[in-house]
Amino acid sequence: MSIRINKPGLFSTIQDEGRIGHQKDGFSGAGALDIYSFRLGQSLIGNKGPAIEATIIGPSLTFLEDDTIVITGAEFKAELNGRPVPHQTVVQVYKGDELVMNAAVKGARGYLFFGHPLDVPEVAGSYSTHTRTKMGGHEGRALKKGDFVHQKLNETYRKHVGFSSDLDLIHEDTDTIRIVEGPQFDSFSDENHESLVSEPFEISEQSDRMGFRLKGPSIPPKESADIISEPVALGSIQVPNDGNPIILMNDKQTVGGYTKIATVTQLDLSVLAQKKPGEKINFEWVSIEDAIKDLEEYNDGFEDILNNVEREPLFDLRELRITANRICELLEGEK
Repeated sequence: MSIRINKPGLFSTIQDEGRIGHQKDGFSGAGALDIYSFRLGQSLIGNKGPAIEATIIGPSLTFLEDDTIVITGAEFKAELNGRPVPHQTVVQVYKGDELVMNAAVKGARGYLFFGHPLDVPEVAGSYSTHTRTKMGGHEGRALKKGDFVHQKLNETYRKHVGFSSDLDLIHEDTDTIRIVEGPQFDSFSDENHESLVSEPFEISEQSDRMGFRLKGPSIPPKESADIISEPVALGSIQVPNDGNPIILMNDKQTVGGYTKIATVTQLDLSVLAQKKPGEKINFEWVSIEDAIKDLEEYNDGFEDILNNVEREPLFDLRELRITANRICELLEGEK
């Protein structure tokens, strides 16, 4: 069984939690940029399969078999056969139905999950796409028009039970991104330490899954930005010689040779992932101890949320349409 891609959207790839523990082997981690929205989707759909990560404008696709779906993360103007699809709610779809994920009205990256999981090759313990190395996902690339993406038959997929969540993970009103000191923190002046957190930075249109390039005050190191190449952490804020920061994201290289003034906290990487080019962010210094404490507390609360998602009748647009037609017929008969 499979789905057919009619339009790919702006940039749609297949992602899961990423290639954890393989950076030492030379593999980029890849994986969902907003890991919390991804995990919520897995919990709602009821399986550990990968998702289609849609960026700003989502794909349109046709279902070739009956299935269930759920969309988490960014709120897209999604329509199934022309009818609105509720956000973060498991929806029944039927063979021949068409899903259109129009432009996101809130956030930047959404995750489309399937009751019958996507069937793509596993590479280094992950299904995630890394386009620069043509690894994982669907042929190691972003989806394109005419693709048929295979699915695994799931006999236990939820045919009659729906799940939903009103959890807001987009943090649209939050522009603060917390950071800790980076490996080359002392290579920058006190003035630049202050400049990093005292003025806003704009996310450049040149940003992608490898790195978010920022426009704002120049913060060059005291000497050359070139260093001996070393491993780089997810969220590292790398500063080349031009002084313009780059936040290294999931598709980053495994090693880098530029100074790194700071690192975005793991918790705020998901907040950052939902920011569009042109939006502004403000950095805030925190201690490593506080970053770890905040992460642990949030993760504990998030697990409780995942274990208590709301159970309700499966949302079925076809049944709603049939009911609406019957009501119209009754009203017509009373005239």
